[in-house]
Amino acid sequence: MQSQQKAESDLLRVYGRLVSLTLILVILAVIGVKYFATMPQLAARSVELEHTRFLNVLAMVRSQWLSLGKPQQMRLDWEVFNEQNTHNEQQTLVIMSAQGWPQPTELSDQGCQALWWQLMGQEVADNSLIGSYFHKDNSCRFRSQNGDSIGYQLNSGRVIFLTSS
Repeated sequence: MQSQQKAESDLLRVYGRLVSLTLILVILAVIGVKYFATMPQLAARSVELEHTRFLNVLAMVRSQWLSLGKPQQMRLDWEVFNEQNTHNEQQTLVIMSAQGWPQPTELSDQGCQALWWQLMGQEVADNSLIGSYFHKDNSCRFRSQNGDSIGYQLNSGRVIFLTSS
């Protein structure tokens, strides 16, 4: 009889552990789903912050352009902490339009990506933004993987933030 009670006791202990383990797995699954559901929102927030930063940099560059007497080119000096940076000093030289807005060196996707690096001090790929040039409205658009984008019209300096939702 004692062996039967011992077997029942062992069975109840195993059953308790199984229920505890199942409960912990359910809690971890709920936490995991909530975590991964917020990832697109975090990416959108990142692009929103880059939009604000881009506006501030454009305002700073334009005011510096005005204070320097409206030069055709300006040198932007960014503090870069990455020692593996391969950009040379020529790429920090920004071409300015007659209205005082930074322009890409070439009107292409690569030119827009280079302009982003010149103004923001970081590669477009660092933020998973894809730079594109649109001939129709003479603008650069920087689109994130979730569909949010920052548009920069080269003629007017207008910056537009668009969300995918």
